[in-house]
Amino acid sequence: MSIEETLIILFGLIIIIQCFFMYVMSRRIQQLLDEHDKAGFAIDFSESELDEISRTAEEYKRHQI
Repeated sequence: MSIEETLIILFGLIIIIQCFFMYVMSRRIQQLLDEHDKAGFAIDFSESELDEISRTAEEYKRHQI
């Protein structure tokens, strides 16, 4: 086996390994984006709850006075 054949095989293996790492990183990015979307929804939901509680408290104050 000549040096050229060895280099071709070596570079081919390196390309396959790089493709595997790109796939793994792509999956991880998708997981992080999903978690980000869920966290954003939870924050929006808690803000709306806070607004509702403050409105209810203001109405309660008006009725007590």
